[in-house]
Amino acid sequence: MGLRLWWANLSLQDELKRIAYEVNTYISDRVKGEPPYLYDASLHLIKAGGKRLRPFMTMKFHGLYSQDERAALPAAAALELVHNFTLIHDDIMDRDDMRHGVPTVHIKFGEPLAILAGDVLFAEAFRMVAETPAFQGDFHRANSAVRLLAGSLIALCEGQALDVRTAEGGMFSEGQYYEIIEKKTAALFEASAVMGVLTGGGGEQDVKHARLYARNVGMAFQMVDDLLGVVGDASVTGKPVGGDLKEGKKTLPIFLSVQRSRPEERELLMRVWGNPRANQEDVEKATQVLKALGIDSEVRAMAQKRVEEALEHLAFLPSRGGNWLVRLANFVIERKI
Repeated sequence: MGLRLWWANLSLQDELKRIAYEVNTYISDRVKGEPPYLYDASLHLIKAGGKRLRPFMTMKFHGLYSQDERAALPAAAALELVHNFTLIHDDIMDRDDMRHGVPTVHIKFGEPLAILAGDVLFAEAFRMVAETPAFQGDFHRANSAVRLLAGSLIALCEGQALDVRTAEGGMFSEGQYYEIIEKKTAALFEASAVMGVLTGGGGEQDVKHARLYARNVGMAFQMVDDLLGVVGDASVTGKPVGGDLKEGKKTLPIFLSVQRSRPEERELLMRVWGNPRANQEDVEKATQVLKALGIDSEVRAMAQKRVEEALEHLAFLPSRGGNWLVRLANFVIERKI
């Protein structure tokens, strides 16, 4: 009874912080070497913060099968390294100056070192998977884990290539948006969930349902993230109001607002979209158009459907500890940051 109450009273934020501390400590203890400035660059964004949703997912899926979540820690940390590897390289391609409230790696350390810093994380991720206790002596699961990680990285690269190519054109389709976020965001969520099933000893059907749970949660996460990029509270998100509009980002809220707006509203939106020199008054007016059109509630409703589908798949998995995965799914659509 006491254990049940302990689980009930611990908030998701507290548990995210606990997992983040374990993952951060594990990474800091192992990602080191010579020259030290290379590893300073590699760990720069990790030390700046982040929610650690991907390793959280790995450890909680592992927890469906085992009481020893820490047995999955190396594999969970590997997923976080892959995520940060992509952030470093994406920031270079997008010419972004800030992330997590600090200068991006290429701004602080220079572009050549930033590329190498990302490569270090890429390599370390595979080493951590190889060091995961659950895979020792089990070639089949170890092989599956390596193939899983490699597959997610290929999907990420494909998604980024689609994003870069789409950015070169004008307006985009809703289908293009979903294809990009499924590869760029959902693929790593899928890998995080399946990795936990592999470390925990789950079977093929468990892998199937874990993958579909995570795909839907990952897509919902990105949809809400893109929403916050245009109508979020800058004091909470740390992102400038209308920043995604000025940068010309091709996101679901922007697509819907263009589709739903009247001609004069559309003219304003297109005047701001992709215009880094747009004046603040126009940016604020464009943001108000999105709010007046009800884009916030529409996107969250669409994300909610994804979460509901995710939870349907979670119902096929072992129930122990699954409460955290229910909370995580709900968090991605309710969050303000």
